[in-house]
Amino acid sequence: MEQDKFKELKDKYAEGYRCIYQDKKEDGLTLELKNFTLEKLYTIQVKNDMEIGEIADFLDKISKESQKYGTDCYGTERNL
Repeated sequence: MEQDKFKELKDKYAEGYRCIYQDKKEDGLTLELKNFTLEKLYTIQVKNDMEIGEIADFLDKISKESQKYGTDCYGTERNL
């Protein structure tokens, strides 16, 4: 059974990874994440349309928070 990719993304964000690249194609979504402190990369591939939608909403909220506060707030008191 495929792992819950949305949970995997949120877990990686909690570990300090941030999305640096997204590639949406008809066969799914590929996300490239980077932990800038550890200088490590992590890739998530998603094929489930429902999870792709959840991930898009999550990343959109992060982007709006970044624009509003100048930094993303994931893992702080304003946690999403």
